[in-house]
Amino acid sequence: MPKTKKMEVLLVSGFLGAGKTTLLRHLLQSDVPANEKVAVIVNEVGEIGIDGSLLSGQDVDILELTSGCICCTIRTDFFKAVQEIHRTADPTYLFVETTGVAQPGDMFDVLHEPPLSDFSRLKNVITVIDASFFKVREVLGSFYDNQIKCADIIVLNKIDAVESGPLKEMESIIHTLNGQAAIIPAQYCAVDLAELFKDRSDMQLRPIQGLDHFSVFKQNDFQTFSFEEKRPLDRKKLEKFLNSLPPALFRCKGWVRFENACGLLNFAGRSYRIEPVENEHDTALVFVGRNCDEKEILAELQNCIQVSFSK
Repeated sequence: MPKTKKMEVLLVSGFLGAGKTTLLRHLLQSDVPANEKVAVIVNEVGEIGIDGSLLSGQDVDILELTSGCICCTIRTDFFKAVQEIHRTADPTYLFVETTGVAQPGDMFDVLHEPPLSDFSRLKNVITVIDASFFKVREVLGSFYDNQIKCADIIVLNKIDAVESGPLKEMESIIHTLNGQAAIIPAQYCAVDLAELFKDRSDMQLRPIQGLDHFSVFKQNDFQTFSFEEKRPLDRKKLEKFLNSLPPALFRCKGWVRFENACGLLNFAGRSYRIEPVENEHDTALVFVGRNCDEKEILAELQNCIQVSFSK
């Protein structure tokens, strides 16, 4: 019998808020080559799944893994998810969006060993970098740098928010960390789909050794918590709240409900954007930070509930 063609796996990594989901949304709205199918596994470290909902509605099979990271605490779930996608959808390409605090190198051994290696092949590791938030690497050090070192392709996103001088300096630093990766500058992760599908396996990247993801997560005091509310929020109070969040709160993402509208909130790098959405959603937000006062932040957010609905 002829050998079955292997499913091509593309890992999408990048720190919190870099634009990983934006990249996937762009790709799923692009023209996929004829007779080829795309599937997606989304991994979120928080209890509430947001990214899976954002990607739903496309002609694609999606599995969402929450409450942990596929690099460590739900590694078995990831293993089963890849098997399930292959069994039920048998796609040509499988995109795996890792959490913003994941180390892609930790997944190499999982994908390179049987039985996953029998029907899948790691094609490319794509790391998305937020150009406007690149200075975070000074705080996170090797944790951030390893996401760059593992990459075959680096999408340098949000270049419109940075001057040409600092942008060239970033590219120089990236080349120093990884001289073989292709760097693709982008706005809103609008990249050519064909660039991501190019086979770059000749780079012979190896896993970064000696890095225990779970210990790195704890050593950096990363934390995640969530907020859910059925009553509408006061927009002005919410905006004041977002502008007051501490620098150590890296990420806030999810649905927000106002009295007469709903929106998708993206907060990263001390800036935020609320994108109008047509469908109704109750407020559901996920936060990721480091050494933040969770109780204080949630109490301040509770004060954003619209007064007429607070009782």
